Amino acid sequence: MILQIDVGNSQTKWRLVDGTEIQSRGSQQTQSLLDGSLILDNVSAPSSAQLCSVTDVTFELRIGRQIADQYGIQVQIAKVSSQVGQVTCGYQEPKNLGIDRWLAVVAAYHQDRCATLVVDVGSAMTIDLISPDGQHQGGYILPGLRLMRQSLWRGTDQVKVDAIAVTSMLVPGMNTADAVNKGCLLAAVAAVEKLASEYPAAIVVTGGDALALIDALSLKAKHSPDLVLEGLSVRGVAMLSYEPAV
Repeated sequence: MILQIDVGNSQTKWRLVDGTEIQSRGSQQTQSLLDGSLILDNVSAPSSAQLCSVTDVTFELRIGRQIADQYGIQVQIAKVSSQVGQVTCGYQEPKNLGIDRWLAVVAAYHQDRCATLVVDVGSAMTIDLISPDGQHQGGYILPGLRLMRQSLWRGTDQVKVDAIAVTSMLVPGMNTADAVNKGCLLAAVAAVEKLASEYPAAIVVTGGDALALIDALSLKAKHSPDLVLEGLSVRGVAMLSYEPAV
């Protein structure tokens, strides 16, 4: 069984897989790892562990030490490479592409093998383009829905709102909270739909706010909540063995 871990800016997710079967899973706030451990409920004796992280190396160190102490195995840390199977990285310097984006691109193409818009709606919102032959054509990074709201919170005196469910996005908000949440979602939807009009492709959406975006899109989109974790399972993804210092 393989323990797969995705350390994001806000959330850390893990799952235990046996072949194609998911045996157990969990998630927690990434910041909680600074004061505690990764909570691995119902995980006993994995044969290997794989990790991807977009955070400071401190989190890799802590998780690597925990896995070594708890299970006696080394964590394999995923790295971006120039190519995995038919998927070719579009960056001139592959190491400069975020590992979460790379794994999502690799997994999305591995699943459907067609032109794809890969949308990750997390702390940041990323959109990556894949051609029909697997060429990563680059992408876009913009604030996620939460960061959009936070930027208004920090930059204004009176626009301080939390997330609420958005209905009828194209009907203007009649109060500040409604206007902010509709505006943020509208910006995200507009970015995706504009790109989809220029680059006809399947749309695959992942990340914490994926369902909110999918519900608001006028286009068909597939929800793939474990897309980054699924990328860890693709044969040929570069891994570095990591053993915490004694």
